[in-house]
Amino acid sequence: MTKSLSVATALSAAAAALLFLPAAPANAESPSCAKATELINIAIDSSGGTLDQATATALSERLTGLANFAQGAEKEAILAYARALVDDDVTELTTYTDELNRVCV
Repeated sequence: MTKSLSVATALSAAAAALLFLPAAPANAESPSCAKATELINIAIDSSGGTLDQATATALSERLTGLANFAQGAEKEAILAYARALVDDDVTELTTYTDELNRVCV
């Protein structure tokens, strides 16, 4: 009986804590990542899905400036994407996009 009462008390306390603790929606994406994603999506949408050189250069410059407000892995991923946009040796952005998505989730 005592053992059942202890378990019931613990369960009641846990349930009460869930009812009274403040809750907020989860938001794993930082402001820098959110802005980088927004800028990239706008550039892609406005250019019909393929970035021309002028659009890629402008996006690279904006992302480089934005990276100054990011930290750690987010900063590195944003900068890598920005550099890839203007690197003549990069023919596919998938690797950079995947890394940005991985870091910013």
